[in-house]
Amino acid sequence: MNAFYDTLDLKYDACPPDCWACEEACAKARDGGNVLEGGRIKSMHLPELSFNGALTCIQCGVPECQAVCPTGAIVKDRETGTVKIQESKCVGCALCTLACQYAGVYYDQVKKRAFKCDRCDGNPLCVDACPYDVLSYSRNGVLRNHLKYEDSFATGTGLCFGCPAELAVRITSRIIGPEAIIFGSPGCVSILTVGFGTQATTRHPSFMCLLNNTAASMTGVKRYFNKVGRDVKTVAFVGDGATVDIGFQALSGAAERGENIVYICYDNEAYMNTGIQRSGSTSLLAWTNTTPVGKLRRGKETPGKNVPLIMAFHGAPYVATATIGYMDDYAQKLEKALEVKDGLAYIHLLSPCPTGWRSDTDSGIELSKAAVETNYFPLWEADHGKFRMTHDVKKPRPIGDFTHLMGRYSHIEGEVMEELQRSVNERFALIQALCDM
Repeated sequence: MNAFYDTLDLKYDACPPDCWACEEACAKARDGGNVLEGGRIKSMHLPELSFNGALTCIQCGVPECQAVCPTGAIVKDRETGTVKIQESKCVGCALCTLACQYAGVYYDQVKKRAFKCDRCDGNPLCVDACPYDVLSYSRNGVLRNHLKYEDSFATGTGLCFGCPAELAVRITSRIIGPEAIIFGSPGCVSILTVGFGTQATTRHPSFMCLLNNTAASMTGVKRYFNKVGRDVKTVAFVGDGATVDIGFQALSGAAERGENIVYICYDNEAYMNTGIQRSGSTSLLAWTNTTPVGKLRRGKETPGKNVPLIMAFHGAPYVATATIGYMDDYAQKLEKALEVKDGLAYIHLLSPCPTGWRSDTDSGIELSKAAVETNYFPLWEADHGKFRMTHDVKKPRPIGDFTHLMGRYSHIEGEVMEELQRSVNERFALIQALCDM
């Protein structure tokens, strides 16, 4: 499947028992309310298996149903990725229903034709009908408008299996353009941003900094090009250690002076590259090798620094938070950051670490979305002092829905979980109050 297509997301096995709201809304819009014949989305309630969920077409990148259709009735929209059946061309052979491995194509015995979900032409009614926030719709196709350039990094990676930072830096490369100078510092992603030994891994002009001087190095390079009359984009992609701890003095100074640089912190909430030691951004009660868990200890005893908020109060013209779970949101924010001319632009990008977070290697996007949906990591921006939520969570999930996805929080339960929930609520309330002003 193409990650840049629009997506209708269903939370697996998250429906309450005996709810048919999505299927009823679909059937009512299509065939006057006949759920059995008209619903393009199917509720599934299997009490013997304790399963309650929904099933719909996943809009395959290479649809097998399209390949077997003898009349060309099945087409895939190049912009949205939606696979549609042109019912006027359907001859009722039902081959598509047999070819679909995911049971996403259905057959109407009365009308003798196949039918399936077409996502209501971009406004899926099932999403609005769901009272439990199980369904969501993402217009990821918009992301492609921001991908102006080719990936400037070499194929392959030296990062851990499943590390979402690689996806983030490759998307960043395609937005900032090949002439932008990219700055790195010692950390997980430096092998991509500045190379390894004498081997280059990027076509970008690149600059390897120390942990403590990324913003200062960027300042010098940017001022030189300004002096010779060239407007060059200078973009840092560095970790939390080089941002919230060791390099914070240089970053703070650059923001205070109004240096015109773009600074992106990919935050995996610890010093992952050197052995999973706690950093200033490690969150409350999280396990690391230097904040162990045992009879006398329960992980980190203090909340992480709210660096994006600190940068906003530094007066930086543009500050934003982002995750790979909402990549279009990140792309739009990076575009805004690149347009800033009157000072520093800062983006704080949450980047789950499967190794240090003790999570599944394929859980990076799931973790990123759960962090937002539980208000652990709200998505917001501050544009010249005006705060705005860029993704409103109508029904926040409990923080346990986020912590249970990883081992670094496996010790959290009961009153300790309530303490973490209070901390999350307080941090979110502060940002929400700023947005409401």
